[in-house]
Amino acid sequence: MRIDLDTLSSMAEHAFKDVRPDDLAFLFASGKSEGFLRDQLGIALNERLALSGEENVTREWKKHDLAVMNGNYPALLIEGKSWICHDSYRKSKLLTDKKSIYQGSLNDIGKLIDTRKRYPDISIYISTVIYGIDTTMRGPYKQFNITYGDSHNKGITSAGNFSNLVGISRRHATILHSAFGSTRRFPLQVGSYHGMDIEADFFLTQITEKPSKDLMREVKSSIFE
Repeated sequence: MRIDLDTLSSMAEHAFKDVRPDDLAFLFASGKSEGFLRDQLGIALNERLALSGEENVTREWKKHDLAVMNGNYPALLIEGKSWICHDSYRKSKLLTDKKSIYQGSLNDIGKLIDTRKRYPDISIYISTVIYGIDTTMRGPYKQFNITYGDSHNKGITSAGNFSNLVGISRRHATILHSAFGSTRRFPLQVGSYHGMDIEADFFLTQITEKPSKDLMREVKSSIFE
């Protein structure tokens, strides 16, 4: 089974349209969301792919987040991560920290490429969600126990306002993921949580080759220099 980037991106977009916007807002505001996002995409693939014979969709196959299988052989693998806008906004968290978006993506790409050495016909992808919560809309936001609330607030302060933070973060993430491979981005339809607006973008990148050693330098130069 071959699933191209545009088809997979379309399926992902439909997957999250099936979730109520305020339910997505709750998930982003109240804890880690990676597991739910993976599961929602997996459900969509299971429902929308024209599976036949021994083809199936499974989670956590050999520690990969999602897999489309033909019996015991993988046809497609996806690794997924979720980050906040403040992470994508800052150079250190975007690129240079040991736990940066760049390093996390690189680790996932390395894992995918290692598996492709054993199964050379598979398609491999990374997915990333970048989201932000406008904590400035609700005075004493801390009483609502927003996950990473202080980081959201710092990002808004650094960027000047929430709209700037989201826009700059989106631009940084787009440049980074496009450097890894062909990328599609679409906004998630997210509602509000206790009066605080939430915005999120979904990035899907097809990996065809190992990133070059100069990639981080090139991305840093494109964004920050």
